[in-house]
Amino acid sequence: MFDKTIPYNDLPLLPWDFDFDKKEFLKLAIKASEEISKLNWLSYLIPNIEILVSPLLIKESVESSAIENINTTTLKVLQSNALSLDSIKWPEKEVLHYHNAILKWFERLKKEGGIWFNFLVELQGLIEPQKTWIRKIPWTVIANNMWEILYTPPVWEDNIIRLLTNLEKFINNSSDDIDALIKMPVIHYQFESIHPFFDWNGRTWRILNILYLVLTKKLDYPILFLSEYINKTRQQYYQLLSYTTSSWDYSKIIVYLLEWMIFQAKSTSDKIIKIRNLMDKIEQRLSILKVDYHKITNILFSNPFLTIKEFEKLLWVARITATRQIKKLEEQKIISSMKIWKNKLIFIQDFINLLI
Repeated sequence: MFDKTIPYNDLPLLPWDFDFDKKEFLKLAIKASEEISKLNWLSYLIPNIEILVSPLLIKESVESSAIENINTTTLKVLQSNALSLDSIKWPEKEVLHYHNAILKWFERLKKEGGIWFNFLVELQGLIEPQKTWIRKIPWTVIANNMWEILYTPPVWEDNIIRLLTNLEKFINNSSDDIDALIKMPVIHYQFESIHPFFDWNGRTWRILNILYLVLTKKLDYPILFLSEYINKTRQQYYQLLSYTTSSWDYSKIIVYLLEWMIFQAKSTSDKIIKIRNLMDKIEQRLSILKVDYHKITNILFSNPFLTIKEFEKLLWVARITATRQIKKLEEQKIISSMKIWKNKLIFIQDFINLLI
């Protein structure tokens, strides 16, 4: 019998004997697939979607870090991303660390074509370089703010490696006839239950969620995020994890995460449409001026906040030319500017509003 105060070394290997083809799951999975496909298609309305992936990831990085009590705002992180490393405060630096990990591992996934054991270990090491590799110290516990134990994960390095190896096989097995969108909540639950690392397990599996949708070709880019939804429904989320562990029933966590996919895909689709419309509007206004309007549009949307020095570098012009163009854009109220320390940052206010 499961006891939340005792290490859960009997965590079943995947897949459990469970009916993944329940009508309720399949109906939600079809709806989620439709919304994710629409999102994927809409992403190609952006002339170069790669320029938007990094800005869109900032909010997810902030929300994911907030779950781990690293508290800052999307606005502060967007601003910090334009500054030199020694000017960035610790919370923003941690969030950007996480943000950069997603981008780096997205590129790696495209090359490797799978999410392997070492992939997970190295991913966590990139997020938390000081505490890498599998937990060796027993009696790690999951507790609430009142220090009440909610769950005690498996212990002993060999056992954790055994469970992670099994999870690796489940993730990369595309011939098991389980719909990938139904399978993702199971992977999510199993990783959280193994809790393989000393720290930042949650941030690691939230990146894993994003990358799994890319691995299974549901999305071409990592633009569907979980953390904001968890933050809004945190109590329900932890109750569902506990229920799944005590009942060996995936049903509720599968439904919860499928509903999240539908909700978040719609939300992100709306955001991309608004960003595309804003890009068209800005480019049209820039085209009236004697500037390289297409290049400037791409620069301003791939770098929500930008120093004059960086604008000059990306535009490949002299400092005096960059300064003149910025002045012209400010006069036309296309961009705004602000001062942070010694840095003047330029930005499109309407774009920032969409990102935060």
